[in-house]
Amino acid sequence: MQAGERAHARRLAKEATNAASPEEWMEIAAVLTEHGMIAPLVDLWRKRRDVLGLERIEQAPFATALNTHALEHMREGRADDALKLLDEALEQADMSYIRRNIASALLARGEFATALADIDSLLTIDPRDPEALLLLGIARYQSGDPELAVEPLEAAGDSADALLWLLKTLCLLQRDEARAVHARLLELHPDRAAAMLELEMAEPGSPLHWLT
Repeated sequence: MQAGERAHARRLAKEATNAASPEEWMEIAAVLTEHGMIAPLVDLWRKRRDVLGLERIEQAPFATALNTHALEHMREGRADDALKLLDEALEQADMSYIRRNIASALLARGEFATALADIDSLLTIDPRDPEALLLLGIARYQSGDPELAVEPLEAAGDSADALLWLLKTLCLLQRDEARAVHARLLELHPDRAAAMLELEMAEPGSPLHWLT
């Protein structure tokens, strides 16, 4: 979608904000989402909520839009702004992925105790949730408990992120198992692993330098 088309789409959506039925608004939201226009969609949805209130069928999609916008802030290093959006999303729909992202944002702010409490709640619901286990491992690693990070990271599965964090932890502990994890990461995720390892090795304090 070109810039002019995006502006036209935003204008049409604005005009329909308080006039469209919930079903029509959902179609508009889908188009804006498809073209990456999340920030204007969130603003318009808030205006619709303030004027009309939200129907039940709108709550989860609105929460998803807020969550997506929060992730954009996280990628920009704006954890505070992300948390505000995630708290707003949780008010609309209590979904595990939102709670996981809240925990991730708390970790980014260094609020380990609060993040760990949220992660424990997630694992109470599903003790085998790989993403929650990954967050638990990261939280323990970042809070200075690498020994306690190993078990959840091993249980988090073979995603690239889980293997990288497990590799960092094992290298920090100077365990020989790190070399096998390094090989598995490269075997299972060759393209992404190469980029991740290059970035990690560029950090002077990275525990991965133990491998060399």
